[in-house]
Amino acid sequence: MATLAVLSFASIAISTVIADDISGRANAVNVSGSLRFLTFRTLSELLQPEKRPQALATIEIFEQRLLGLERFVVAKAPRGAASVVAVQDVLHRWNTHFRALEIAAAEGDPSALKQVAQEIPDYVEQINHVVYLIEIELENKARLLQVIQLALLACIVLISLLTLWMLRWQVILPLARLLQAATTVTRGSFSVRVEHVSTDELGQLGRAFNKMVAEIASMYAHLEDKVEEKTRELTRTNQSLELLYRVSQQLSASDLTLDTVQVVMREVEEALELGHSMICISESENFPAHVVTGDLTAEELRVLCGQADCRQCFTRAEAALVAQAQSRSMIAVPIGDGDRLHGVLPILLKDGHPLTQEKARIIETVGHHISNALINMRRTEEKHRLAVLEERSVIARELHDSIAQSLSYLQIQVTRLEKSLDRGGDTRGIADELKQGLNGVYRELRDLIVTFRLRIGERGFNVALQGTVTEFSAKLGFPVRLSNALSGIALSGNEEMHVIRIIREALSNIERHAAAQSAQVDIAAAADHVVTVRIVDDGKGFDTRKTPANHFGVNIMNDRALILDGRLDIETASGAGTVVTLHFLPQKYR
Repeated sequence: MATLAVLSFASIAISTVIADDISGRANAVNVSGSLRFLTFRTLSELLQPEKRPQALATIEIFEQRLLGLERFVVAKAPRGAASVVAVQDVLHRWNTHFRALEIAAAEGDPSALKQVAQEIPDYVEQINHVVYLIEIELENKARLLQVIQLALLACIVLISLLTLWMLRWQVILPLARLLQAATTVTRGSFSVRVEHVSTDELGQLGRAFNKMVAEIASMYAHLEDKVEEKTRELTRTNQSLELLYRVSQQLSASDLTLDTVQVVMREVEEALELGHSMICISESENFPAHVVTGDLTAEELRVLCGQADCRQCFTRAEAALVAQAQSRSMIAVPIGDGDRLHGVLPILLKDGHPLTQEKARIIETVGHHISNALINMRRTEEKHRLAVLEERSVIARELHDSIAQSLSYLQIQVTRLEKSLDRGGDTRGIADELKQGLNGVYRELRDLIVTFRLRIGERGFNVALQGTVTEFSAKLGFPVRLSNALSGIALSGNEEMHVIRIIREALSNIERHAAAQSAQVDIAAAADHVVTVRIVDDGKGFDTRKTPANHFGVNIMNDRALILDGRLDIETASGAGTVVTLHFLPQKYR
């Protein structure tokens, strides 16, 4: 096959080379034909006085093509070839005689013109001889190509016949016998053997086939037992996977409780034929550990915990389960977070039910799931506790920043009232201030209640924002315009709540103090995800350096801006309205 490939490649390569040479020589024939045409054209232009200037250009073209023909013939033909000598003679005659003669004729020399007209037919005949020699070489090349192709074709045919003969006796017949033997084996007869067992590939395949048939024959009698054994193994594996899946599903529930953990442990005990178990936790490695849940009887607890202290159970949990079961009637499964061991799951073993490697792997996996479940329960509890503490801190800060300071102010006014009563002064003004202050405290208390009751429900931030704008539009007596361009920007729940509360505080200030005729809320986001919130009104404005006593709205908005890690700007002046602007970068994009 390699020989066939080499011969085919050689045939293609030689054909390509000769075809390229023939194509180039055909081009040389065309150039020679154009030389003859240019020769007669030059004679025609020389005979017409008005076209003699064009004859000079034609002479230049003739000379260029003649030089190109000479270079091609010299490059393609061997040195001393007839075509090389002929073209060199044509070029020599042109350079030494004919070129100067035609130029003189073009300049109007009558004798030169007459001589040119006499010699051109002979010169064209000389060019025709060059063409003839090139055509002879073309024919020789074509005959050479034909001979080479026929020789290579004959070699390829002979080798192909030899290859077919070898394929029949060394491949096809052995394969047919091997196929016949395989068909016999498929009918259930394992006594058949192949005869072709030589050292070649098919012979090695024949020996492997004979060996395989012999092994199949010896294994066939025990096949049913092995199938039954594998079926039992698959059934046990399937039951184990189903058990682990149920355990994982139950322990990953969001409303997981210790009762659910205990139910899971009972299911594992029944499925794996284990004794009772319990879960012990050691806080900060303090002993004895306390029992979280379990189903051990009082007698089992007395026997188990009376023989050894908790520290030994935790130490035992560091060993492999199978090693523990070899010499004890109890195993201890570790419960921990990463490398930290802060819990243990003691499990009693029933007599006559040894702990296999498969059961040990299942118990280890269950212990890992229980560890994750207990850790998640503790984390959920911690998150809930932190959320309650954070909410209480928010309430305390709000009360301190508003009502507590207002009450302090009222306490000062009460002290003034007492002193005024002792001196018999006018208490009417102080009483009015107290009344005004109490009204302010009551109003702030109601606003705080509304604020603390404010929640962004499932419909999202945009619906809550629209509800706030609608609410204050009714309070102000004119529609508050809203422009919300926050699509595609993700805010956390805490950020959404603070933004809503800042907008409510600003609109509440417009309601109380601005005496405005129009208001607008604009929310936008820049390319760098910085969120800008603007609350604009055309009210009477105020002097930021002279904030009235007992008014803390601006301070509360500043505090919320700091919580958002942002900046609050207030642009206002008396009679010029107010612009409250909040800039902050959401936590997701920091």
